[in-house]
Amino acid sequence: MRTLTDLPRLGEGVTRKSYRAKFSHLCARGVTSPHNFRMLRRVKAVSLEQALLEIIRRKLWPELTMNVKYSFQSVALAASLLLVFTWSAQAAAISLGIDELEKSNFAILQGKRVGLVTNPSGADSHGRSAIDVLYNGSGFHLVKLFGPEHGIDGKTPAGQNCHNGRDPHTHLPVYALYNTDEGEFRHPTRAMFSGLDAVVYDVQDLGNRSYTFISTLGYVMDEAAKDNIQVIVLDRPNPLGGVRIEGPRLNDGVSSFVGLYDIPVVYGLTPGELALWINAKYLPKPCRLTIIAMRGWTRPMVWEDTGLKWIPTSPNVPTIGAARGYTATGVLGEIGIESGCGGPNPFQIIMGRDWPESTLVSRFNALHIPGVRASPYEEDGEDGIYLHIDPRNAGNLTAINFQAIDLLENEVDDFSVFGHTDSDQRDMFDKVNGNTRIRHQLSAGRSVSDIIHSWDSGVAQWAVERQPYLLYGMTLPHPKTPSIIADNTVTAP
Repeated sequence: MRTLTDLPRLGEGVTRKSYRAKFSHLCARGVTSPHNFRMLRRVKAVSLEQALLEIIRRKLWPELTMNVKYSFQSVALAASLLLVFTWSAQAAAISLGIDELEKSNFAILQGKRVGLVTNPSGADSHGRSAIDVLYNGSGFHLVKLFGPEHGIDGKTPAGQNCHNGRDPHTHLPVYALYNTDEGEFRHPTRAMFSGLDAVVYDVQDLGNRSYTFISTLGYVMDEAAKDNIQVIVLDRPNPLGGVRIEGPRLNDGVSSFVGLYDIPVVYGLTPGELALWINAKYLPKPCRLTIIAMRGWTRPMVWEDTGLKWIPTSPNVPTIGAARGYTATGVLGEIGIESGCGGPNPFQIIMGRDWPESTLVSRFNALHIPGVRASPYEEDGEDGIYLHIDPRNAGNLTAINFQAIDLLENEVDDFSVFGHTDSDQRDMFDKVNGNTRIRHQLSAGRSVSDIIHSWDSGVAQWAVERQPYLLYGMTLPHPKTPSIIADNTVTAP
């Protein structure tokens, strides 16, 4: 019979990674929890180390007998496992829409022929892809797959054609909901949805109006409404949180695939919440919509609070840092200012040839943007700044694009914001901003501060307009509240 002091020691063929994997699996499956740990200490009146070791005995090696002699190695192991235990519990705190669908044994899909709009970012909280989850589900048939911009594999660079074909693992047909060699199919066709009873949407977006996945969502809903096909949105967190709202709204006449809706650049909704708004306010004919809501998510949460692993949403958004940086620097790239795309730090740098990096750093930091600071950066002979953004205390991220333009015009010789742009670049600048007004204001020399403050009324109005569509509050709801919001009901879960 083995004892606790016989536990394999770290460094003897056993790594913290192996214990982490074991504990993560147990916590994710609900085999153990922080509550069990607290109760053990309270009832047994044992030390932290004893409680952890008893959990190890009960859960990992149930054949072990309790030994009151604790070796230094076993106590060290317990301490390391405490960190693992905390991390694992956090990882299990957020239950995504797809997790809730799995827990229900796919009840809403029973007897249906289903299409799935997804890419690698559509995965459950254990990292299993939505394609695998639905393909291996029972009682329904997954028959078609649809990929947004960047393709169903998420690897196609921005703006490049995607491809139809077959999924290599399931052999299901794949339809590109973007530009293809055969033509533009950003809006699905009736033939694509032919034979479907329901379309499931599971894609992680960035919480930014110009990131095109939410435009695909609206087009999917629009086509489904024509033939009364149900749309089921598996909800996911907004990586910027559910409180932050900022940036200009959309002007009439500038609507495009990178700005389809009259909402601020940063709109502060989850995909499910936005789908409710789209159905009520954008579509000429509402679709039959169901949202499968998350559990454990609240509006103040940023991505780091969820315990979820970031899965790249597109080639230039491989990390959560890039996801945040997209809002802070994405506009700059449209007019030729280097923001790091294609390099190791996409959307997190601002640089150019022979720029005075030390001056730019000091001047940027003198702006005292809450939660944002700059440090010197050099790459491939170009100089500039690297942005460090505190996710929980960041100032107006959208405004950074225009504060950077102002800084460059004052500190970089021969810099002109539109001086080296062509008509296509200026057109895309307008579309991403949702209006032509900002470009004209910058060209006329209007102060950046005035431009930023001109967004305030639209932001305040949106804060009121979005209220009927909020599914999550500032604190957690009752744990027994149902997670399925059907038939366009907007009662919070």
